[in-house]
Amino acid sequence: MAVKAVFVDAGGTLLRPREPVGVTYARAARARGHERNPVRVEQRFRAAFAARRDQPQAGDGRAFWAPLVAEAVEVDDEALFEELYEWYSRPRAWWVDTEALRVLGDLSRSGVRLGILSNWDERLRVLYHRFALDRLFPLLVCSAEHGVEKPDPLLFQIACRVAGVAANEAVHIGDDQEKDVDAASRAGLIGLHFDDDRGWRGVELELKRLRRSAGLFAGG
Repeated sequence: MAVKAVFVDAGGTLLRPREPVGVTYARAARARGHERNPVRVEQRFRAAFAARRDQPQAGDGRAFWAPLVAEAVEVDDEALFEELYEWYSRPRAWWVDTEALRVLGDLSRSGVRLGILSNWDERLRVLYHRFALDRLFPLLVCSAEHGVEKPDPLLFQIACRVAGVAANEAVHIGDDQEKDVDAASRAGLIGLHFDDDRGWRGVELELKRLRRSAGLFAGG
């Protein structure tokens, strides 16, 4: 069965913060009179995020992010939270991996449909349009818009339905072994792991390996 669609996770795979979260949070907190150590804030952020790993980022995400920010900066400051919430709605808070665009652009030109499939709140669609990602990724499946998150196979099924392909005609690429790779495989897709050590060069090699499999990719 030929691969006709490739989905990509957003956070940590395609999109990354321009600077460490701890630096951003600490600077914003300092401006509001809360002196904080960026390293400590980063550590607390990572711990708080990990503890909420299985909590959904529903709707606008405020219910998920407000307590997490308060825990990271060790103060419950609504104005500070709103400032940070708004900051991460803006493209200048993020950078798009240009190697990803190169690798995936080659696939698009070969006739493969591309989409973003991510656990994210409603701000993802704002970033999607502001970064003009719709030019390369005509499909966007955001968990907050469907009320279900990876690793639930339903989100992968929704993505395949939107793309008009069967599960075994799709690949999903992501940085989370459990929620991206293993979950995609359980849903019937091909799951590929993105990791910082190999980067998109590693993904490119895996895609080439799949392409060498007889007739696996549509159009070549």
